[in-house]
Amino acid sequence: MKHRPTNADELHLGYFFPSGKTNFLYSDEAARRTPEMTKANLIALAQAAEHTGFDSLFIADNWSGHQRAAELAGHQSPAYHAPLLAMALLTATEHIGVISTFHTTHHKPAHVARMGATLDAFSEGRWGWNVVTGFSADEAALFGEEFVEHDKRYDMASEFTDIVIRLWNEIEPIDVNGDYYQVRGRIKKPRTMQAPTPLLVSAGASPAGTAFAARFCDQLVTLASDEEALRAVDARLSEATAATGRTVATCPFAIALVRDEEGRAEEEWERLRASINPEATREIAADVLGSIESSRAQYAKMGDEQATMAFGGAGSMLKLIGTPDQVAEKLVSIKKNTAASNILINFPLWSAQEIEGFAPVVDRLRDAGIWTPPAARDYSW
Repeated sequence: MKHRPTNADELHLGYFFPSGKTNFLYSDEAARRTPEMTKANLIALAQAAEHTGFDSLFIADNWSGHQRAAELAGHQSPAYHAPLLAMALLTATEHIGVISTFHTTHHKPAHVARMGATLDAFSEGRWGWNVVTGFSADEAALFGEEFVEHDKRYDMASEFTDIVIRLWNEIEPIDVNGDYYQVRGRIKKPRTMQAPTPLLVSAGASPAGTAFAARFCDQLVTLASDEEALRAVDARLSEATAATGRTVATCPFAIALVRDEEGRAEEEWERLRASINPEATREIAADVLGSIESSRAQYAKMGDEQATMAFGGAGSMLKLIGTPDQVAEKLVSIKKNTAASNILINFPLWSAQEIEGFAPVVDRLRDAGIWTPPAARDYSW
């Protein structure tokens, strides 16, 4: 049975697995330079992350295919269905954890309980669930459903997740007559290997999303462009967990480009940003921001060009750009000055070789005393 990490002084590394040729940085040059989304390339990528010392792979997911300009350019496309890709990657690796997305609005609790238990038991305790409530009216339409208001989605997700956890843990049949779900019975074995639940993750930044994470999750994935913004997230999460009595780790998104020669990573980063596809970015932003109220208001204040660079140029993410020494120094500072215990890293020019090129950073984190190899932690995550 997998145990949870208990050393608060350590930093854990997650890899944001590509859900398309580009994610967060919608650069046409990046789309041209990244490999094709083939079985061989994705398995090599997962194995490289495991070998380099990453604790987990994180697989995001969405359903709707209306983003035609983005799809044609390779931005957020092609995107394999997260739980099916998770099973493939779990089969191709030995120790690394794999976190996959299930939407609470487009499944039934028994579906997620059964599929999640299968993934966790089959992998011997290496699966995690990214709990997503759904954020797109186009996705709802794809399922013939009405698009549910933001806070109500979190009310539904709370009831949904509570039922899933009960189905994982209770031997006798359950009988739930809730506000949104009616469930009677039990799922057959296998049950989850991790107890009482697999690793649960969410990424809600709103008060409702933070409250949900404080009640159910082990990690809150968040956007923060610098340490000051990350500390503000830490404060909100600390206030929410004080009410639930639980420990929830802050897990910021970061984007990484590491080169040995000083200044080279920064030059390459600027070239990538210079080729951001405005039309594709507007499509993706309209999809995501269409129902994320706080972000929509923020971007509405910007001009079109500034909003494109902010949203399509990874403007709200931590930047790990520089030499191995410089990137390691940034990570040590983040660990020292914030409550983050996990970093979820995206590589805009992803490949197995790019991931392996992050190994010198990991070596420096070990020398700084904030990272130990997963094998030394019994592969806990």
